[in-house]
Amino acid sequence: MAAQYSRIAEVHDQLADAALRGVGPAELTTAYAALVGRTIVLLDAAFTPRAQAGAVDGSPTWSQRDPSVARLMQALAGERRPLRVPAVPGSLLSQGFLVAPIVVEDRPLGYLLVLDDVSGQSMSDDLDLLTTTYAAPLFALTLAHERTSTELGLRYRRAVVEALLSGHFVDTDDARQKARAAGLAAAPFCVALLRIADDTGAPAGARLADRLAAGLSGDVVGPIAVVRDGAVVALVPDDVATDPRRLIVDVLRRNGGTGRVRAGLSEPTTVAEHAPAAYRQAEQAAEMGARVGHDDPVVSYEDLGIYRLLLRIGNETELWRYADDVLGAIIAYDDERQLDLLPTLSEYLRCKGSMKHAGERLHVHANTVAYRVRRIEVLTGLNLADPDDRLAAHVAVKIVEYYRPPPRVTHSGPG
Repeated sequence: MAAQYSRIAEVHDQLADAALRGVGPAELTTAYAALVGRTIVLLDAAFTPRAQAGAVDGSPTWSQRDPSVARLMQALAGERRPLRVPAVPGSLLSQGFLVAPIVVEDRPLGYLLVLDDVSGQSMSDDLDLLTTTYAAPLFALTLAHERTSTELGLRYRRAVVEALLSGHFVDTDDARQKARAAGLAAAPFCVALLRIADDTGAPAGARLADRLAAGLSGDVVGPIAVVRDGAVVALVPDDVATDPRRLIVDVLRRNGGTGRVRAGLSEPTTVAEHAPAAYRQAEQAAEMGARVGHDDPVVSYEDLGIYRLLLRIGNETELWRYADDVLGAIIAYDDERQLDLLPTLSEYLRCKGSMKHAGERLHVHANTVAYRVRRIEVLTGLNLADPDDRLAAHVAVKIVEYYRPPPRVTHSGPG
C-alpha cells in the first residue's frame, strides 16, 4: 500500500511539473495517460471531446442524444466531486470509467475521464479516485490559463479592430501592422455589420449582439467582432476558406438572429487603411437593405447598383432637389390623395415597362397600372417610352426610396 501511495505522489508531482511549465490541455492529457497507463479523455463543459490519450480501442463516443450520456450529464450538472460510472451495455457508455468535474470557482470548465482498465491490473478504486482527485485541479489550472490567454488575445484583437474601424492609426505602416495583429495579414477582408431589429428590446438586443459577436469571433485565426452602437461589426477574411455571406447567415441561424438582423458587407479590400471606408460601406449596405425592403438578410455593397453612385455623391440636399424636380408632382399627389403613383412607377421601371408583371407585384390589374402610368406622365411631363426620361425617373425613384425614412425592421417569434 505504501508503494502505491508513493506512486500516486510521484504521478501528482510529475503532472504538477507539466502544468506549471504551461503545457496545453492536450499535452497534459498525454502526460497523465502515460503516467497512469490508462486511457484519458478530456471533455469540455458541453461534453465535447477536447483531448484523448492512451489506448484508442474501446474509447467512448459522445452524443448528448444518447439516453445514457444525457442522464450522465444531468447527474454531473449538480456534482462537484468525482463519480464512478459503470458500463452500460448497448449504449455509448459501454466501458466504465471514473469522471471528475474540472471546476474553477464553482464553474465547470470540463470533465476528466479515466477509463477502466479491462486487463484488471489497475489500482484499487480508492487509489484511482485519489489520483484523479489530485489531477483534476491541475487540469483546472491549465484550462483556466488557456481561457485567460484566449480572452486576453481576443480583447487585444478587439482593441485593434476598433482602432482600424475608427481610423486611429498613425500612418500606412501602423494600419498594416494593426491588420496583421488582427490576424488579417495581407489577405483580402470585408467589414460586416449586423444591425438588430428595432423592436427586439434593449436587454434582448444586447444579449443577441453578444452572441453574434462571439459567434463571429469563434477562433483566434478567424474573423474578430466588436459591438459598436448596438450593432455587431467584424473584419472577415474574404478568401477561399471563408465565404463572408455564408458565414454571417450561419452565425445568424445558430444564434437566433434569422429574421431579426439586417447585415451589410463592404467590398473586399487588401488595404488596411481603407477599413474606415469599408465600415461605412457596410453601414450603407445594411441601411439600404432596411430602407428598400431587401429580401436577403445579408446585403453586399457590391449589390447596391445605382445606389452606390448616389451614396458617393452624398449631398442629400442636391439629390432631393433633383428628385423633386423630376417626381415632385407625384410625391405631392400621393401625399394629398393617399395614392400609390410612386410605388407604381418604381415597380413599372423594375419590371422593364411590363404592365402585367408590375400589376402582379402590386396586386392590381394591369389596366390599373396602365392608368397610373398615364397619370404619372401627365403630372410629371415625362415620356416613359423615352430612354432619357425613363433613366431620369429611375434615378429619382432610387433617391426617394433611399432618403425617405425606412420602415421599422420587425421580427416575428420569441424575443
